[in-house]
Amino acid sequence: MIKKNHPQIEIQGKIIYKAENPNDWAIAIMPDGVLIKKSHHKHPYIHPNPDKHHINEKIKDNPPEKICQIISSHIEINESLNLKTLIKELKK
Repeated sequence: MIKKNHPQIEIQGKIIYKAENPNDWAIAIMPDGVLIKKSHHKHPYIHPNPDKHHINEKIKDNPPEKICQIISSHIEINESLNLKTLIKELKK
């Protein structure tokens, strides 16, 4: 679970939280409630809709630091979060 005491980045009114342990990691984009995570040896994926947690899409297997960089750049360039575009960027 990601808590507010985990490392965070604030950009354009969005907060990106990152939590890691030896086997898995998670990144949350708030207040949108978008969750990106990787568990054990599974492929990383994004949950684009916080109300429908069973929906997920696989993304490219990058380290969490790289994913945070992609998200940060996306928000800075677009001045907001465009989910469809972000998912395409995370799949590259």
